[in-house]
Amino acid sequence: MAKPIKNIPANKPAEPVILAKSSGLPITPGNQKFSIAAFRVQALIIAWLCIIFYANTFTHEAAFDDRMAITDNEYVQAGLAGIPDILTKDAYQSYLEHRQGSNQLAGGRYRPLSLITFAIEQQVMGTAHENEKNTDKETRIANEMHPRHVVNVLLYILACITLLYFLRTIVFTGNPVIAFVAALLFTIHPIHTEVVANVKSRDEILSVLFIALTFIKAFRYFDNRKTKDLVWALICFFLALLSKEYAVTLIAMIPISFCLFRGEQLSKSFKAFLPYCIPLALYFALRLASVSAATEGAETNIMNNPYFLATGAQKLASEILVLLKYLKLLVFPNPLAADYSYNQLPYTSFANPLVWVSLASYIALIGTLAWMFIKKHLLGFAIALYLFPLFLVSNLLINIGAPMGERLVFHSSIGFAIAVAWLLVKGLEKLNRATVSKAGLVAIISVLIIVCGYKTIDRNADWKNDETLFLHDVKTVPNSVLVNNNAAASCMSNAKKNKADVPVCNEWFTKAIGYFDKAISIYPSHMMAHLNRGVCYFNMGNPDKALADWDTVRKYQPSQPELSKYMAAAAGFYYNKGINYGKTNLPDSAIYAYKKLIEINPDKAEAWYYLAAAYYATGNYREAANYASKALKIAPGYADAQKLLSQCASYNY
Repeated sequence: MAKPIKNIPANKPAEPVILAKSSGLPITPGNQKFSIAAFRVQALIIAWLCIIFYANTFTHEAAFDDRMAITDNEYVQAGLAGIPDILTKDAYQSYLEHRQGSNQLAGGRYRPLSLITFAIEQQVMGTAHENEKNTDKETRIANEMHPRHVVNVLLYILACITLLYFLRTIVFTGNPVIAFVAALLFTIHPIHTEVVANVKSRDEILSVLFIALTFIKAFRYFDNRKTKDLVWALICFFLALLSKEYAVTLIAMIPISFCLFRGEQLSKSFKAFLPYCIPLALYFALRLASVSAATEGAETNIMNNPYFLATGAQKLASEILVLLKYLKLLVFPNPLAADYSYNQLPYTSFANPLVWVSLASYIALIGTLAWMFIKKHLLGFAIALYLFPLFLVSNLLINIGAPMGERLVFHSSIGFAIAVAWLLVKGLEKLNRATVSKAGLVAIISVLIIVCGYKTIDRNADWKNDETLFLHDVKTVPNSVLVNNNAAASCMSNAKKNKADVPVCNEWFTKAIGYFDKAISIYPSHMMAHLNRGVCYFNMGNPDKALADWDTVRKYQPSQPELSKYMAAAAGFYYNKGINYGKTNLPDSAIYAYKKLIEINPDKAEAWYYLAAAYYATGNYREAANYASKALKIAPGYADAQKLLSQCASYNY
């Protein structure tokens, strides 16, 4: 017989959701101090597991998007003084202003809460300006990231314990053991390594934390009708929205949960949600005022729009297949990778049988959701909690800038954990032997903790910094343009560290060029790869190849912020070469150098004059006069060019 739901007012009769049979696993009363069913004991176990699993991240540095969100974000680095800008700007505006001009993604990114926590941390540690007085930038960044990683783990602990409380008091009322199993499965899942080990992904942790708190406070108000609980529910909902966009799913999830766990009619459940429209409207007002439209051309860049090169059918088929890959990673989280962008997941078509397997699986899930909702079964809530957040990041609704990502299934994994925990306990109950069932559950959970712990701790090590992450992941996802580009950037960083040792330095540059070659072979229009490959060539003493890459960038992305600096360096190189060749009586070599100089600066009269002078030195007065004339067209009063033209005329060429 199903256990009744507790703490429901007499005037609110409820149809209880279906829980584990009382004849199954023994449940010790949760008020016993040292019982596994006691909340304190369960919370302590989860906290210690989090520390054991993620303690090796405490000494980690910046990796992947940490620079965009934290170390290169001027608003964050300004400490408390930057909070007004954080609240009124796109999450990445500070970073993008210095590199790409403006927002590169449709809808922008408005997630100020995590950035505010970074700014507070920065204020405590000292602003960048203060710290740079005593140490170099990279050392400062590494030192400051250590405490941020500790905070991330502490917040993860808080989120997992809050989730446990939510599961005990709302989802699995009367069955603290199965609630603990669900929370434990979520806590130990290796797919969460990116969220915890990458500080930037704190937005995911805060989102889960405040979504769970919103549920808890919403149900307290539903049950007790105390105004303070409603106020706290609205505040938590607003903070969840400020954390990340997933909280908009509560528009449906809260009414659904009122129906399932309190037996309320659907129409009345949605009516009960009406007060939550206040923080929702405030959030959208802030978002609309803070986030600008994507810059022109951003949607035609494969790095911002992963399906830009796909046909409509390919796009839909590929998006459906990605949904199956998410399920696979939740069931078997190996291998793990930081990025799945173009072209690690090649476009597919409806001729691929796996697309149909995925489609059938999700149609079955949607059908099961509808059936379980009618039956008032908690699996309906679990499936909804899996599907709704996943829909937001599926690209079916809006382009999110990536085909998939492990962090993107963080919220959906809660629904997955709830369903697996329920199915596991129900399966063991069928043994009809309490002792065997309990031993079986302990054995299964113990094995999962060991296996997941090994995988998580091992994967954490890859997230230490950009070098460890991308030089590892380039082997796991070798066809990702982004990972190849970032692996090359890590090699360039090592080359810089070893610049005093020329052979070692050049060895790293050569490795970088290899990764850039791969990135360009996958996506020839990836201008950042061309730009940085040129830097490698230039530093290795091959300016001609460097100039070829930079000319490509100048042709297709002339506004690239770093380009002018590199072109100026190349111009200086060829100018000095030309001067030196002239002094050593090598006019032909000087001509070659000055022609390269003109490629870089065709509007500079001096470049044309130097070329004219070099031809004059070879006795080719016709060409000398020709180039002197071009110099005068650019600068009519150029005295040296006029004099050279007169000298050429005296030879009657």
